[in-house]
Amino acid sequence: MMTRLRSFLRDESGATAVEFALVLPVLLSLLFGILCFGQYFAIASSLQQLAAEAARHSVSGLGDSEREGLASDYLTAIGERFTFLGSDKITPTITMIDGTVPAIEVSLSYDLTGTAVDVADGFLGLSIPTITRSSYLAY
Repeated sequence: MMTRLRSFLRDESGATAVEFALVLPVLLSLLFGILCFGQYFAIASSLQQLAAEAARHSVSGLGDSEREGLASDYLTAIGERFTFLGSDKITPTITMIDGTVPAIEVSLSYDLTGTAVDVADGFLGLSIPTITRSSYLAY
């Protein structure tokens, strides 16, 4: 009986499987985290670029209403320029600012529902339902 116990305690044939079982959850968590943060930063960067381009596109307008219309028209064709963003998830706000220096502010809000960031939010409770980016351009 003692020899069987000693033999069992010295046997290392399943050590690799046990080590793999211990390391796998950590590895998968790291990969999922990289995916989530990568998607978050890609969406945020694309939103910022889109807001800046829409504001720049409005420069060719002569009046406030024409400039606002140009920016709005630019934002309607999002899918052609930014395939990473879902056009149905973007809520634009265009504000014409009057004053000594007229300006435009294009603010975009992106709904993260259905993204990897939303899945991570369910696990971690991050409370990040949307990403908002804006661009300001004085004429």
